[in-house]
Amino acid sequence: MLKTWQERPYTNYELAEIAYKIERDDLGILGGKQDHYAATFGGFNYIEFLDEKVIVNQLKIRQDIINELQYNLLLCYTGRMKLSGDIIEDQLAYYEQNLPKLKKLKNIAYDMKNSLLKGDLNDFGELLDMCWETKKQLAPDVTNTHIDKLYEKARSRGAIGGRICGAGGGGYLLLYCESDKKHLVAEEVEKHGAKAESFEFENKGLQIWHGTDD
Repeated sequence: MLKTWQERPYTNYELAEIAYKIERDDLGILGGKQDHYAATFGGFNYIEFLDEKVIVNQLKIRQDIINELQYNLLLCYTGRMKLSGDIIEDQLAYYEQNLPKLKKLKNIAYDMKNSLLKGDLNDFGELLDMCWETKKQLAPDVTNTHIDKLYEKARSRGAIGGRICGAGGGGYLLLYCESDKKHLVAEEVEKHGAKAESFEFENKGLQIWHGTDD
């Protein structure tokens, strides 16, 4: 890790920015900053992107709410991948023409934060659905007939809401399910070419340690 190798006291903010600049400037891959900040800080955060400034607000969510959220979420690999940089390049033109919908997405994120803090997880799931429907209106290439079918089938068996992770077009579909129907949703999407995957929340973010010599 650069921080350890150079023995420099980088903050999490600085490390996230370094990672962002390497990927965006040096490698020329299009995209935002959210992945770099989320991976560096870990846990549950409400991240504000204000022009050139980023503010990471740690959310103090009760452990029982986190446990229930983990239990009810279902992560599915759609069986298809697409380069995020290609999709993002196509999406930029749509975004510039749809500022009202971008504002709506921002408001949904704020409401989702409040739902998590209050432990209203069904509301969180419904907002996730609203987020996905708005995202599709912003940029049609985030989805396709395969993803739409998976989502429709998942909703029919008890998924309250969901969305494609990342830029879209393929990859992973995240679903929030009614607690007693998650297994039915998993069975349904797997019938249609998806694969349910195990995952865990990462609370600590980036960690570095020195190995000991034998």
